[in-house]
Amino acid sequence: MLELLKDCWGLLATLLVSAWDILGSALNLVIIDDPFWRGVQFIIVVLLTWNNRKELIQLVDRTPLLGGLLARGLKLADSGAEMIKEKLDAAWDLVRSKTWDKAVSFILKADKDLRE
Repeated sequence: MLELLKDCWGLLATLLVSAWDILGSALNLVIIDDPFWRGVQFIIVVLLTWNNRKELIQLVDRTPLLGGLLARGLKLADSGAEMIKEKLDAAWDLVRSKTWDKAVSFILKADKDLRE
């Protein structure tokens, strides 16, 4: 029985060491030294985090003790980011309506006048 426990422990240790080695090899494949591709990789991570931010907050909220407090801070940051995004969208709509839409309407009017 003691030998069986030693074998089980050895198997578990071997599996953990192997998993650690596999994880290290995978990270070496993912980590890129070129600054351009590192930036692309960073942008992808940021976009994935932004798209899944609600699920990440819920995941943090499920952890005991400090998870609820940390999730509260993340919820405040998320609401602040949403407010900033809405304000930027409104500012972009204002800029577009004052510039691009006027230019397009001027071009369409000039085209209509030329066709008549």
